[in-house]
Amino acid sequence: MRLHNDARSSADLHLLLAQAGQLLHTPDLGPEFAALAARLSQGLEGERTATLRWTDGDYLLAAAPENAEAARALGVRLTRAAQGLEARSAQVSGLTGELAAELALGAKLAAYRFTRFKDDGKPTLEALSVTGLDEALLKRVEAIAEGVALARDLVNLPFNALNALDLTAVAQDLAQQHGLELTVWDRAECERRGLGLFLAVAQGSPVEPQFIQLRYRPAQPKRTVALVGKGVMFDTGGYSLKTSAGMVTMKCDMGGAAAVLGAVKALALLAPDVEVRAYVAATDNAVSGTAMRPGDIYTAVNGKTVEITNTDAEGRLTLGDALAVASAENPDLIVDLATLTGAKITALGDDIAALFCNDSALETEIRSAAARAGERVWPLPLEKRYLKGYQKGVADLKNSDLSPAGGSIKAALFLQEFVSGAWAHLDIAGNALSDQEHDLGPAGGTGFGVMTLVELVAPRG
Repeated sequence: MRLHNDARSSADLHLLLAQAGQLLHTPDLGPEFAALAARLSQGLEGERTATLRWTDGDYLLAAAPENAEAARALGVRLTRAAQGLEARSAQVSGLTGELAAELALGAKLAAYRFTRFKDDGKPTLEALSVTGLDEALLKRVEAIAEGVALARDLVNLPFNALNALDLTAVAQDLAQQHGLELTVWDRAECERRGLGLFLAVAQGSPVEPQFIQLRYRPAQPKRTVALVGKGVMFDTGGYSLKTSAGMVTMKCDMGGAAAVLGAVKALALLAPDVEVRAYVAATDNAVSGTAMRPGDIYTAVNGKTVEITNTDAEGRLTLGDALAVASAENPDLIVDLATLTGAKITALGDDIAALFCNDSALETEIRSAAARAGERVWPLPLEKRYLKGYQKGVADLKNSDLSPAGGSIKAALFLQEFVSGAWAHLDIAGNALSDQEHDLGPAGGTGFGVMTLVELVAPRG
């Protein structure tokens, strides 16, 4: 959908805003239109809307938004109304600044469609004009929407269309389009560097593992942020095999990687004075004659040994090496995102991400960024005694104590063994993929996490 900030000579759908039952602006279309619009505007509050079909186009009447959340939700309703009315263009006036930007962002996010394998047949809103949206805000809206769309596309693609090598191709495209630095380690290079945990997961797959490092480097960065995304392109569970019902959505197990790459795209477009380093250990967790087995022991890049008790606790293995590599390069802070534990869904559901953090200032910063982004996160504790079960055995750590109690906390504590410095972990299990239409888009990949990362690295002015 094309976004404009100037008034168009004509549009299929116009948004008219009301306050206290009174339209803020009534088009000069004669007394009959004015009277009908006035009646329809009475009682408009919250999410209630009214539609008026007229000779020159359609009009959607709604209460004027009072805050960013309401403006974004109104943008979603505008797009969905346009689809129902088969409108190809829409125009909005009467909003400025943040409210105009949030409405535009909501409209763009709601307009997303994934049609690579099947056209849903729904009409598409092709153009939206939001007067009062200045050039800087328009650029920000476009950048965020593009980043979220990329993340959604990646999550929506099945494994036979997006394996580890394909994800490298995506990173190569991003590097070429936006002047980013790209380094990719293949299996041999990972072996040479000692990424034993990552390779343990990868050894069951015939697809070459890819340790992807993508860097946005401004001339004079004020700080350096490392973003680590879980990149398990498909998760069968390995020998600790998932059920059919548990496996069917596992193309989304790279939702953390998708969010990180989407954020990098948005940030490259916004060009903040912050260096961004993205790390994705991309592979798939397969069942084969060469796959890791319970009881196997592997050595991480930081020297810690790990005994495999559950091959379906593979994400923490790939992340362990990725976090250790990121830590070794001494960024100012590290944030990882991962569809890591089913226990997180039990604790917080599908809409709220779990936040674990070893630094109170960073926790505050991330919670503030998430609030501005409209993405819900909730802090959970890094209760150290919960790791004791992981420390009993013949290796430094087990990858699971096989007890579901406190599973998300234990997984975060495992990750903490591989980081140094300020670090935050976002468990986005359940957040990355929706089986039905959600607040900001259609069923499928949600792009959750992109907007929070953008707000963290390049907060709105």
